[in-house]
Amino acid sequence: MPIKDKKHINFSEDYELNNRLRRNKKRQTEENRQKLRDLGDKTKNSLDKSRLTHDELDKAIQKNKQSFD
Repeated sequence: MPIKDKKHINFSEDYELNNRLRRNKKRQTEENRQKLRDLGDKTKNSLDKSRLTHDELDKAIQKNKQSFD
């Protein structure tokens, strides 16, 4: 069964990162996008996954919300 790309975050696309920031009421800045990329790497490692869903990233953002502007 193919992976549904719509369900997963593409960390190389700024608009996808901006969408996650906006939905979590965080500023859409380059600094916050880089923090999301770093958080995504850490979350993928902790979950032992190569890709994250929107929900998984949102949960990680909520746990680390103090890190973002």
